[in-house]
Amino acid sequence: MMNFNKRLLALALSSVTLSASAVEGMWQPHQLDALASDVAAKGLQLDPKKLGDLDAFPLNAVVGLGFCTASFVSSTGLVVTNHHCAYSTIQYNSKPERNLIKNGFLAKTIGEELPGEPNARVYVTESISDVSAKIRANLPRDPRKLFATVDARQKALVAECEKPGGYRCDVYVFHGGASYFLVKQMEIRDVRLVYAPSEAIGKFGGDTDNWIWPRHTGDFTFIRAYVGPDGKPADYSEANVPYRPKSFLKVSASGVQNNDFVMIAGYPGRTNRYRLAEELNDAATFTYPQGIDRVKKVLSIIGENTANRPEAAIKYAASVASLNNGLKNSEGNRDGFAKLPVVAQKEAEEAVILAWIQKNMPKAEPSYTQLKTLLAEVRSTRQRDQWIASINSTQLFAAARNLYRLSIERQKEDAKRELGFQKRDEIRIEGGLKQME
Repeated sequence: MMNFNKRLLALALSSVTLSASAVEGMWQPHQLDALASDVAAKGLQLDPKKLGDLDAFPLNAVVGLGFCTASFVSSTGLVVTNHHCAYSTIQYNSKPERNLIKNGFLAKTIGEELPGEPNARVYVTESISDVSAKIRANLPRDPRKLFATVDARQKALVAECEKPGGYRCDVYVFHGGASYFLVKQMEIRDVRLVYAPSEAIGKFGGDTDNWIWPRHTGDFTFIRAYVGPDGKPADYSEANVPYRPKSFLKVSASGVQNNDFVMIAGYPGRTNRYRLAEELNDAATFTYPQGIDRVKKVLSIIGENTANRPEAAIKYAASVASLNNGLKNSEGNRDGFAKLPVVAQKEAEEAVILAWIQKNMPKAEPSYTQLKTLLAEVRSTRQRDQWIASINSTQLFAAARNLYRLSIERQKEDAKRELGFQKRDEIRIEGGLKQME
């Protein structure tokens, strides 16, 4: 299911130099023009304006999978992504007698390529439009009316964008509602597995090296995007043909050299950069420790119930991999908080900002107090909220909840349905049920 808070960043870039510390930050493509002189000084040899054009090389070769980043690497729709990003598709095609997770897979011909899991997608971004003015114009002050107005305007923009068919459009919220961007993506629905390394390569060492550097894992898989004979997105069919991207990336045989300029393009999920110090403290003292303990218990239960049951172990493989991935990330963040004075640094930054507000924008100061009051309210129910989140993440409960909610939403006009339960979302709900089954 989609994230109702939505991903805060649809496309971002960050630059690093191998011989020095990283230049911290993420930027949207349209912001690169303003950074032209800076990135050129650091070694970028491309025209920075090319990095703001989503319909030109190289960004038109960078695609999303809905939860991961990938890239076209051939003129016939071949896509490379991380092994763990294609894990659900590898699992979907695995059985005890043909365990692709363990042994890997290679399609020696196009005809041998295997269908992706029901919700496998390749999203080719065609445009990102600033629609802030359309969303924010003449908004009512009443909170409920304001929410309803923004919601209606977002849905109207999405419906208009998707009218031609074959596209998935979403309005993403940036900076807590300060700006809104409409992202238009071609939604390729026929995705097939081409090559996956064996588990000994694709998940070498388990999660030992995950989220840290260096990594020793062959964390890659090849998939292929297919469209109908007319070149438009279509459901899986033997009549479909490989998608012909406008451009694709080539791997440099010489590799990366010392002092090379490196820029990373992708689809990050969100940023917590602007959280308050007390929110960081809550994460360090409650959210991460509690979450780690809970995930370990879930993994233990799954392990006990799939032991010596190969078919059950395969069916839970993607869930276990996802849980372990999140667990390693949470443990790393927990350990980072213990080693670094992150909260103290944030408190110092906050004090400087608050002093500036008191001097230059005194009318904004009450908002800071209101935010802290809201955070206290959230903190008062956080234990309960974590357990509710755990229940909501269990597949059978989530399936029942979503179907029940869908039955209610279907009684409304489509434009008035809750986000995630409109007609455009039903194929995803169905795909999720098929994958679970």
